[in-house]
Amino acid sequence: MTKLKKTSKNKPVCLGTGLVALDVILNGSPSTPAKLCVGGSCGNILSILSYLGWESKPIARLSKTVATKNILKDFSNFEVSTNLISKEDDGSTPIIIHRILKDKEGKPKHRFEFRVPGTNTWLPSYKPVLSSAVESITKKQIKANVFYFDRVSRSTIDLAKFYKKNGALIIFEPSSYKDDKQFQECLRIVDIIKFSSDRITNYSDLFPKSIVPLEIETLGSEGLQYRRKGNNKGWKKIAPFTLNTIIDTAGAGDWCTAGIINELGQNGIKSFSSATVKDIEKALTIGQALGALNCIYDGARGIMYNMEYSMLNNLISKITSNKDFSKIPVQTNSKIVTIKNLEIETLL
Repeated sequence: MTKLKKTSKNKPVCLGTGLVALDVILNGSPSTPAKLCVGGSCGNILSILSYLGWESKPIARLSKTVATKNILKDFSNFEVSTNLISKEDDGSTPIIIHRILKDKEGKPKHRFEFRVPGTNTWLPSYKPVLSSAVESITKKQIKANVFYFDRVSRSTIDLAKFYKKNGALIIFEPSSYKDDKQFQECLRIVDIIKFSSDRITNYSDLFPKSIVPLEIETLGSEGLQYRRKGNNKGWKKIAPFTLNTIIDTAGAGDWCTAGIINELGQNGIKSFSSATVKDIEKALTIGQALGALNCIYDGARGIMYNMEYSMLNNLISKITSNKDFSKIPVQTNSKIVTIKNLEIETLL
């Protein structure tokens, strides 16, 4: 029976920097209330880990806006620490419109929009933490079990180096590949790299041999594949889990990443270094199961608004045992903010 690894009484700590955004989820007709919640890969993964029992601390440079207030409120609802988030006049709080649609066959699909509907003006985008802030951040938070990042910047690299020296497992989830010195520097630091085949299409051509201890390539509906540094057997596929009821596939990759971190990173680099092939494949399997389960809900973190953690392990066991389940929890959680006839400009 496959179950999530329990966290210890002394909660493992995950720090993360990268895309922390406000998701505006729109599903259905204009009269359907918009849902406002934390989004972005970094924001999602840190929130999910808190839900799984971790102490999560996102590092971000946001702006002084209504969007930021909504992000901080959602983080607070799930006990995500916000003491490493700054609110500055020159900061930026990204806003992403997450529109849930259906294709010609009636199957669900989603689209991310980065402009204000109607006016077509660009919504705020990501700004990294300043390099000058790194020292104050590391003084506030000296150690972590895991350091996660999804965007490349000088400050991110400096933070990764600092926490690596202090025993953290370093995880990099790039949204694209850029052939420059900073990206190459990241590859020399990280312990796990996870990327999507539709974002980096030629990774195997660029790197015929593994250069990172664990490399994970997600393949959409085909599941994922992984390879390890020093192992000449190449990529090995892990099959996906499919459920009959699919509402929204957004966030599946973030749940997968959070599941992998939960299984392999609780004792930092020590637990990762001692992980066997069986441990790695269990982590990937649990990650896939979490990603599949989230697809039965709206939004990138629908599980968190629809079921208590205590229910999750039972469902994970059923999914990984190929057992069907008919009763899906309905949304009863009041933590998510809904607004009828939302004007996006009010968030800026």
